[in-house]
Amino acid sequence: MALDAVNDRWSLHIVRALAFGASRYTEILRAVGAPRDVLAARLRKLAESGIIQARSTANGGTAGYELTQKGKDLGQVILVLKRWGDTYSDGDVSRVDFIHDVCGQVFVAEVRCRACGKPVRSGELSLDQEASGC
Repeated sequence: MALDAVNDRWSLHIVRALAFGASRYTEILRAVGAPRDVLAARLRKLAESGIIQARSTANGGTAGYELTQKGKDLGQVILVLKRWGDTYSDGDVSRVDFIHDVCGQVFVAEVRCRACGKPVRSGELSLDQEASGC
């Protein structure tokens, strides 16, 4: 199942920290705020799942971590989750906006159909019976 790799409190925070520039263990620790043992375990789990990879130093130590393509694609999910949180969180939670570097506007994630380009709304999808084996 897709959520097995990130089904705990810290994993998405780690992916988010890596997506926004953290790479060294201490930077991730500071950004995420997890206890050290928990962070080390989650980093191992994310690496085993192929979401992140450790960058090695010349002498074989770990220089830091980076997202794999699988992890970068998970970052897209986090952006959509952020939009959901911005929409439904109560007013006392501070929001962070992102600027799209290409156009200079505030970025708001939106799920669109690759074929027609239109936004996908709730109730507009159905299960492909042949592909699902139902």
